[in-house]
Amino acid sequence: MDPRRFTAFSRWLGPAVAVVASVFVVRVLSREWPAAREALRNASLRWIAAAAVLALAAMVAMAVPWRRVLRLFDVGASMPAVVAMYFAGEIGKYLPGGVWPVVGRGELAHRAGVARSSAYASVALSLVTLYLAAAVTGAALLLLPAAGSTPGPAFVIVPLAAAGMVLLHPRLLVVGLNTAARLVRRPLALEPPRWRSSLSLVALYVPAWVLVAVATWCVARSLEPAAGLVDVGGAAVVSWLAGFLVLGVPGGVGVREATFVALAGGIPAGAAVATAVVARLLFVAVDAAGALAALPGLRGKGVSPTDDGPPPSSTEEGGGPR
Repeated sequence: MDPRRFTAFSRWLGPAVAVVASVFVVRVLSREWPAAREALRNASLRWIAAAAVLALAAMVAMAVPWRRVLRLFDVGASMPAVVAMYFAGEIGKYLPGGVWPVVGRGELAHRAGVARSSAYASVALSLVTLYLAAAVTGAALLLLPAAGSTPGPAFVIVPLAAAGMVLLHPRLLVVGLNTAARLVRRPLALEPPRWRSSLSLVALYVPAWVLVAVATWCVARSLEPAAGLVDVGGAAVVSWLAGFLVLGVPGGVGVREATFVALAGGIPAGAAVATAVVARLLFVAVDAAGALAALPGLRGKGVSPTDDGPPPSSTEEGGGPR
């Protein structure tokens, strides 16, 4: 498909899906509002506070592996600089269109001294491995015996994750980088990292999704004492993945909530909707606070081809087929 047609298609499809998903959430919320209102009235602030702390930890855990990705492209960076650029750039995910998180982080890294090709390629690879980790984590949670009420989606996610792992092979990854270059209209003419190096990034992102799962469960637990960690956590991670896969939806709004409500079968519908809404507000607050806190950190570069010394050797990275 022509990149311009694809971009135009995603601009229309994303908002359309978001509207449909939002209507679904509103309908469920209106039907279950008495129960949701009662759950919110009795919400435990202690559990909400714990959820807020875990949400912040989750977003930082999503930022940290980007430093490793940059090193794969021969770029060293200080941890404060990486976290600052991540939070400032990721705020673009709340804008219409699917490319703004890539453009935001890519341009910030470029302004810090990273070549555009390396900056944009690193962001693209970090996003792919981040959400592959979501697929792995979500499938694992939904397949656990405690989540027996909602195992079906796992059998869709498992092949999706396996296919994604295969696509990280350098020969296939270069095709994806070239496609991304056409979509964002930026050069990404780089040699992709070794396959094992890319696969190791997926493992680095798993803790972030565990934190997302536990943070969302804390919200659910504040509303519904019987909420199960595995049920709620699995639904939460898969709902984030669904929001990412539907291009053009700002921050996955509506899609994430609808998916969570559909999968969180272990808690009443009213509590599920309330959990989705409160969790959304918490993560938006963390993103906004992180973006504001990141502004001073953007004044200094903290990024160069040699800050961390030479990139990891093939032995350090584990080697692997190219």
